[in-house]
Amino acid sequence: MGRLCSCAPELSKNWHIYAVDVYGHGESTHDESLYYLDVNGDDLMWFVNHVIGAPTVVAGHSNGAITAAYIAAHGGQNIAGVVLEDPPVFSTEGEGWEESFAYLDTYKPLHDWNQSEKAECWESYYLRHCYWGQLYMADAMPRIADYAQKQHQKNPDAAVQIGFLPSSIWNVFQYAKEYDFMYGERFYDLSWNHALTHEEILSAIEVPCVYIHAKEKVHENGTYLCAASREQAERAVACIGDNCRLVETENSDRVIHTAHSAFYIEAVNSLLSK
Repeated sequence: MGRLCSCAPELSKNWHIYAVDVYGHGESTHDESLYYLDVNGDDLMWFVNHVIGAPTVVAGHSNGAITAAYIAAHGGQNIAGVVLEDPPVFSTEGEGWEESFAYLDTYKPLHDWNQSEKAECWESYYLRHCYWGQLYMADAMPRIADYAQKQHQKNPDAAVQIGFLPSSIWNVFQYAKEYDFMYGERFYDLSWNHALTHEEILSAIEVPCVYIHAKEKVHENGTYLCAASREQAERAVACIGDNCRLVETENSDRVIHTAHSAFYIEAVNSLLSK
């Protein structure tokens, strides 16, 4: 689920691909009453049954992988398999959440900016408060944030681009232009799960499953710089059972379908014979 990934041309040799933005993302409806796991999942199940109307393998990345798990658990006979790409299992229902990189780097700054007077643009505020910046280049971040604010003031309608930073950082600012920050609030306060537990979702999956885990990475200060620890991934796979295969990348880059496209394609194609 989500925007079409760079490995789509290769995948399309074996698959008919549908790329769907969940609510609050892209051009899908921005309505905060819809920003829940089961609401997204139920409507995507309708999409599978009424638009695709054929056996379907559902794949998702990050929280999209948890949505994919929900669909796999409850989607019925048209769900033929599921690919879970580095889901934040257990952490996004509160297990070590406030000590996680995702909370400290994304959802807390996002929440704090939403609650602020918005004296500076989101990009500037984020760079001033992002966790990775505090860990690795704290002295430089105020100047970079000021630079971002100047760029925003020159062109307020465009996403800020900072050529001297890796594109993986400022490409996210373009994505944020199509993202409703109230969706992020559902993760800040842990309400996105809508009282569902990851254990019950995973335990209900009966179709063939590939769980792709980005290698665990922990900072020396103890912060988990990953969506899920290896232990959490193994626990998730144990919930699913024998029909699930766990594979792990050689590093902690979470955007596996881009950083490890051949690895991702092999994992998806492994479901062809199921």
